[in-house]
Amino acid sequence: MKKLPTFLAAPLSFVLCLGGVNPVFAQATQPKSRGITTLYITPEQQAVGVDIYRDNMKFDVAIPNLDLSAVLTENLTDFPAAYKQVLETSRQKNGVNGSFTEGWFDFQAASAVEPRTDTLFTINAPPKGRIYSVVAGLPASQSQCPVKIAKTEMAFFDDVKDAESKAKQLDTQGYLVYVSPVDDLTIKAFSQIFYDQTTGKKKTNSNCFLVSGATGNVKTDFTKIWNSLPRNLHQPARQRPFEFTPRVGDSIFLINARKNI
Repeated sequence: MKKLPTFLAAPLSFVLCLGGVNPVFAQATQPKSRGITTLYITPEQQAVGVDIYRDNMKFDVAIPNLDLSAVLTENLTDFPAAYKQVLETSRQKNGVNGSFTEGWFDFQAASAVEPRTDTLFTINAPPKGRIYSVVAGLPASQSQCPVKIAKTEMAFFDDVKDAESKAKQLDTQGYLVYVSPVDDLTIKAFSQIFYDQTTGKKKTNSNCFLVSGATGNVKTDFTKIWNSLPRNLHQPARQRPFEFTPRVGDSIFLINARKNI
């Protein structure tokens, strides 16, 4: 069976979900890390943002992702076992994927449904704890390449079990769960993106291997960690998720990235 090279663990560290982790390990031994989510008006602005985060600030940028077509297994049946090797490598390097001790959020480039939430802010995890995130996209159509995402949901928790439950809920609703503490859901999501489900073979169109970060709607749920946000955002964060729509056109363009600190 063809193996995925271990170097993929670095650029994929944020987008790989790393489940089955002992809670003591998850809370106590993971390295400190910084996660970012930034929204952009145009793909050109997003591309500049990728250059800044990846090249200048040395973040591992997960969305938009790299073209992995050259290193993927040819057959869908071989993909889960091969991808688990990458997940394990990332677990050793970065701990539970999507988790962080510091978060940077920039929602200024989108229109906010809840007034004054289209802002820039940072959050910190509780002492000796972590924040666990779930990131998932609802496809507008499974046949498009790159896959067109109608809605993106992100949710944040200080308990890994809550993140697991949210990931499973989104999966049952038809979302592609990119990030969560459930390995099988990440494998399922990327299996659907990378492989033809009828033939069981790797797709041939190179655009099919990309998660571009374009989405029609973004919902970010901080209701479980509202008190970690700046004081002026406590009340809206307690009441409901923050929701954003495009300022121009029909898409928001986002970046997700993470960096150990």
